[in-house]
Amino acid sequence: MDFTDVIDDYANGLTGTLTALNGTVGYSIISNVNTASRTGTDRGAQVTADGLRTVQVNFDQAVEGMTINVNRSNSGEIYFFEINGVQVNLNTAIASGDVVFTQTGPATHVVTPAGGVTSTANPENGSQGFFRFTIPVTSIKILGTGGGSGNFDLFEIGIDPDFFTIVCFTADTKIQTPHGQVKVSDLKAGDMVTTQDGSARTVVMTHKRRVTRMALARETRLSPVRIAAGALGDGLPTEDLLVSRQHRILISSRVAKRICGAADVLVPAIQLVGLPGTDVDRSMQPVDYYHILLDRHHVVIANGAPAESLFVGPVSSEVLVDEVAEIDPEQACYSAFSNMTPARPFPTSKQTKQIIAAHIKHQRPLLEDLYSLAS
Repeated sequence: MDFTDVIDDYANGLTGTLTALNGTVGYSIISNVNTASRTGTDRGAQVTADGLRTVQVNFDQAVEGMTINVNRSNSGEIYFFEINGVQVNLNTAIASGDVVFTQTGPATHVVTPAGGVTSTANPENGSQGFFRFTIPVTSIKILGTGGGSGNFDLFEIGIDPDFFTIVCFTADTKIQTPHGQVKVSDLKAGDMVTTQDGSARTVVMTHKRRVTRMALARETRLSPVRIAAGALGDGLPTEDLLVSRQHRILISSRVAKRICGAADVLVPAIQLVGLPGTDVDRSMQPVDYYHILLDRHHVVIANGAPAESLFVGPVSSEVLVDEVAEIDPEQACYSAFSNMTPARPFPTSKQTKQIIAAHIKHQRPLLEDLYSLAS
């Protein structure tokens, strides 16, 4: 994967600029590492596995699309990331959509149960891991916690041009409000939307991200998932619904209850692919994505079907304050969602696969236990 811009010298005290989606941002480095190169890597920070040599990059404003390239490492070496001084559990961040993890080569990098990253193979096998942060980042620190003092790994820190907020509707999606359906592209802060439980909630903010045809050609995972009219059951959605891959859609069924203990659960749209009427949209047309942030995580009605509002995960709750400050300088609304909890349970990937497989096998609709939603 290419970077739009990347740091190529990690000397202590060094300053510079990167070109990011939100313009040129300045950075400064705190480190005691060397800058080195390997095949397949430009110039990365040589962080040691024993935790003695670390690197930290501070940005002068929140950066969108910050990505870390993890080069080949020895089995047993474990590295952790800190965002704004808080150590990130990568399992939690990936599950919430705050981080997208991809690999190239043999793909032998793995996330440990404690939320660090390591490799399961020889360091020269060519595997590289990429951790793309889908929320704004103001500082990143990389440190090792395992392995011999002579072992190290290289980390490139740069900007991924294809970043976009993961939990998004496409522009024509119709959101239910107390005054009828309104296109998501027409909603703005202060407007009201209607949630699945029938309550009216105020929109805290919306955000638009355009994905060009060139960006789609370079990174097909930016393409939306199309859920055809009626594909979820009970005639829902009422018309085709297009959302980003990680946007969670409600499942309400006895199958979900049996597998994970809750009849109503939220699952990423990409995991619905394979169900009749659900697939990745491959038209390669430019896409305008919009997210809706409410006072807390809610299930809203999109083209008649239940789908989530923006979920602020453990990492994004620390950094969204900068975005909120732009519309609310006193941050009066920030405390309302800084400790956001899921509106419905998030099944594990394994549980979701079991739920979808059972629905396909028995030809049962995903919304079989949801009543009166379309009325």
